Amino acid sequence: MRKKLLLSVFSLIGMISTGNSFAQENHFKCGSHTQMQKLYAENPGLEADYKKLMNRYTENRIVNGKAITVRIIPIVFHIVHEYGEENISDLQVIDQVKILNRDFRKKNADTSVVISPFDTIIGDAHIEFRLATIDPYGNPTNGIEHIFNHNTNLADDYSKLNQWNRDEYLNVWTTGTIGSSGTAGYAYYPTGVTGSGFWRDGIIILHNYVGSIGTGTVPYSRALTHEIGHYLGLAHTWGNDNDPGALSSCNQDDGIRDTPNCIGMTTCQLGLNSCNDTLVLNSYWGPSYNPVDNAQNYMDYSYCSVMFTRGQCSFMNNVLDQETSARNNLYTHDNLVLTGTDTILPSTSIPVADFYVDVNAGSPNIGPNAFGMTACVNNPIAFKDASWKATITSWEWSFPGGSPSSSTSQTPPNVTYAAAGWYPVTLKVSNANGSDTKTIDHMIYIQGDWADYYGPRSDNFNQNADFWIVNNPEENSPFFHRVTSGGRDNTACFKLNNFRLNTAQEFTEDWFYNDRLGNSKDYLISPAFDLRNTSNVNISFDYAYGTKANVTTNITEKLIVYYSRDCGKTWVQKGVITGAELASAGYVGNEDYVPNNNLQWKTKNYTYSVTASDNKTRFKFEFFTSDFSSNFYFDNFNISGTLGIEDNGVTSSITIAPNPVASGSDLSVEIPNSELGMQLIVMDLKGAIISTMNVPASSGVQTVNVPMNVAKGCYILNAIQGAAKSTHRVVVY
Repeated sequence: MRKKLLLSVFSLIGMISTGNSFAQENHFKCGSHTQMQKLYAENPGLEADYKKLMNRYTENRIVNGKAITVRIIPIVFHIVHEYGEENISDLQVIDQVKILNRDFRKKNADTSVVISPFDTIIGDAHIEFRLATIDPYGNPTNGIEHIFNHNTNLADDYSKLNQWNRDEYLNVWTTGTIGSSGTAGYAYYPTGVTGSGFWRDGIIILHNYVGSIGTGTVPYSRALTHEIGHYLGLAHTWGNDNDPGALSSCNQDDGIRDTPNCIGMTTCQLGLNSCNDTLVLNSYWGPSYNPVDNAQNYMDYSYCSVMFTRGQCSFMNNVLDQETSARNNLYTHDNLVLTGTDTILPSTSIPVADFYVDVNAGSPNIGPNAFGMTACVNNPIAFKDASWKATITSWEWSFPGGSPSSSTSQTPPNVTYAAAGWYPVTLKVSNANGSDTKTIDHMIYIQGDWADYYGPRSDNFNQNADFWIVNNPEENSPFFHRVTSGGRDNTACFKLNNFRLNTAQEFTEDWFYNDRLGNSKDYLISPAFDLRNTSNVNISFDYAYGTKANVTTNITEKLIVYYSRDCGKTWVQKGVITGAELASAGYVGNEDYVPNNNLQWKTKNYTYSVTASDNKTRFKFEFFTSDFSSNFYFDNFNISGTLGIEDNGVTSSITIAPNPVASGSDLSVEIPNSELGMQLIVMDLKGAIISTMNVPASSGVQTVNVPMNVAKGCYILNAIQGAAKSTHRVVVY
């Protein structure tokens, strides 16, 4: 390593102020060294392994700037998404692969702007990347798969879903966000993912740092080139940390002889010698040249990166020679045949059918592609194709009970449903190689023009959970379901089974890759309530929750409460419960938590302002988990308030007799001339609907007998005629 002489702070500031600068509002932030430092803290031996790898580095692999062979590396992209903009197109991925091959083969035209003396040592790595055409199971693929999963948010190593054999493929995961620190991407050195750490191998990167089209941009399109440099063992040009611009970086080195010592830059500043490095290596610079920073290097943050040096290319090829993390198997002839990358042939893949509801098109926004969505009668719903894996030549949509009931367009017209109930949706996609069909049986629940209950209303779930909707978007193991014990006073309740036993005995590959909780989302949606006649409304519920986190800062789980007045088309946030407030039972350890006393329960109350639009209001409870989550319990949902007696035009037109009425006999309701018809609804004082009768329009007086096969007590009869409504008390003896 060369000796360094630090500039004074004032001299450095002077140089930066006079250098060429192309500032970026948000500079690229690589998280590789941050992640590596975490690994080193857990296993210090990994850092020693990397130093050994550096010591094995020689420059014999490349002679006179030419590699012995061009090495082809099979690559696969896993697009982790929730049907948002992060679900990038295959064309965007293909564009990224073209950029990689251009950069690693020194075929990018912008090498012409490289400043002296680096213009004479631009490296051709003789490494190319090809999208796999055969998957690990021997099936045709286009090397791109789309995975609907919550782990696209705040992504980390557990977002590396469905890893393909890392000794056969370079795995790249694209996500919506990474962590909470603004990281754009990261990869581990080969020495950091050996042994049991194999599952961390590969690259994770934000969707908008992929390619130059779609959500990608030209300035961000070299980020993956940078991360593959880490994957092949390269450090940042300033050394093994993630702190560009720090003078302390002059005390370390990246181990590559033809990249001068530097502090690293987050803007394009050419011609600087930030570490005042005067001791030169004759083999590169000549006896009197004082080398400047290689700011145009792919392993810098400068946003004017256009090159690797020959030394870096030599290093990457030497890493590919090593057995470490099976890098030396990737480009072998047998592996290229195995992955279908030995030659370029047309894809023989069959498409995979997938679809979702476009929440930005006025459709219900509970969660994309999740069964258990709700909408009003005749609410237009926009279904969107999200099929993948191959070019599609035909689409066949089926919307039973909807209008239209079918479509052969990739983008079908909005669908409406005229009657209440559950409806399935089916999509079949085809090409010359075959077809695939996807059906979601309970895709959409259409709410009628009436409510399920009238307020006030209490529901303790002891008898049933009628009209409550469970939404588990990913169809994974945690989901809300009614249980007959475990509630307050050990009664029935809803349980969200977040518990997974994290032991070697319970370890399965399916759980490890696909069922980590992360920030999983699950929804519990209430029935629809008519609250227009209820004043002083208060919403309350009981909950019990235990966490496996032993410090409060790790309790990141949260319960979000919403309400909707339009059948779920829009949801308004009412409140959030998180942290210590949520963990009513505190730390419960690694156990299948069940509340064992009422002290572990809390009650949450919200006031609610009723409007004329609260004729079928729903409440939604959205639970975000973490890897520290245990089970969550929900009980005793209550809408309290004062039920008023409303009369806005119907009372004078009907007669009810007898009142009181004997239990088991009929209540006689006399209805005069009516051009609109009338709806009669009988409910108890808790808001539960006992019976509903629709009386057709008539030119004469009608007498309707309403059976009162109910227990003794007080009941409510609602008479609804168009916009008019009246509420009547009926006593049963």
